[in-house]
Amino acid sequence: MGRIRFLGCDQDAYCSSVARHVAEFEADSGHQVDVQLIDNDEYFSNQLDSYLGGENPADVFVSGPVLMWEQLGKGFVEPLNPFLERASDGFDADDFIPALLRCNRWDGAFGSVLGQGELLEIPVNCESYNLAYLPEILDRAEVDVPRTWEEYFATARTIVERAAPARGFAQRGADEWHTIYTGFASQLWSYGGHDFDATGRCAIDSPEALRATRDLVEALAVAGPSDWLHQRWYELAIDFAHGDYGLIVDSDHYVAFFEDPEISTVHGRVEYAVPPLGPTGRRSANVWTWSAVMNAHSRDKDTAWAFMEWATGRDFLLRSAFEGNMNPTRSSIWDHPRFREFSAPWGEFADVSRLLVEEVGEVLVTPAVNYIEVARRWTTALRSAYADPTSLERLMADAARDIDQIVKR
Repeated sequence: MGRIRFLGCDQDAYCSSVARHVAEFEADSGHQVDVQLIDNDEYFSNQLDSYLGGENPADVFVSGPVLMWEQLGKGFVEPLNPFLERASDGFDADDFIPALLRCNRWDGAFGSVLGQGELLEIPVNCESYNLAYLPEILDRAEVDVPRTWEEYFATARTIVERAAPARGFAQRGADEWHTIYTGFASQLWSYGGHDFDATGRCAIDSPEALRATRDLVEALAVAGPSDWLHQRWYELAIDFAHGDYGLIVDSDHYVAFFEDPEISTVHGRVEYAVPPLGPTGRRSANVWTWSAVMNAHSRDKDTAWAFMEWATGRDFLLRSAFEGNMNPTRSSIWDHPRFREFSAPWGEFADVSRLLVEEVGEVLVTPAVNYIEVARRWTTALRSAYADPTSLERLMADAARDIDQIVKR
């Protein structure tokens, strides 16, 4: 029997479920799995070469579109098509939401449309970026649910004026690459902006992108987090769950925090809607998938695949959904009576999130093996524009030139 190592993140519910139940896989299969969970910040820095290479590489690890693109460029990703072709009958790859499999296929070429090439990872949870809000705060401020981004920022300002000490809207702002990936990317694309234009040139200094960026930084100064430059995803979710904000456009898997009575003081009182429309009437929502990846350096790919079948199978993912592993990536879990009952108290959450992941949402950013470096440079410019909004156009133009050079490298 084989022995493999699984590498994951210590603050992720899916990884915690693997650690909690892996003994069942070992008992049923006879294989052994060493589970290694490392610090969240270290994991999302994607500096994992020492774990994925060397004499004892992890055989299976978790990743996502942007992280995986870089790992593919380094040679750490094993294409999965040959394994899917011999998967057990009970695995049922067709049960995965098609859009989530599509966004995890890529041929490795800069700018190529996702969905081309082999499957590189299997999604175990997903997020798109919905609008969550607290009706009680909106009622105190005497405002309606915003339908457009213009209304969103205006509503946030009114909340600060009329419903203090609540802040208007929550937003990530830490010096991390994913600060631009979540709510901000969904907003910018709704404005008609892009990271790169059709010629491959960085377009974060286009008129549409500049308008979106200026609207954000001006609203942040008045109605966003008071310490925006230090807002990471985890603290942001907890603060909203404590009723500190009226609005947020960010990960819809935050529902695991918002609706947990052991964490949240607002559980059962949060409402969920699709993200606002942009000025041209477009609605955009970025997508992320946390996925299982086979390491191309694995020395026992057959055992690695057996573990992946178990860890991405219907039964395991169904159980993990009740342990905080949101959102489901398999249609059967969304349709399962137990999950429907479980999510029923959350209002429109399930309908909104499923609509986003199946029809509205997509991975908006342009695939590149060095997109983390692109996103970091963009994040630096965004944070600088917040500190000095009068220099916004210059800051974005400088960043666009730097990003063009990054992509050429």
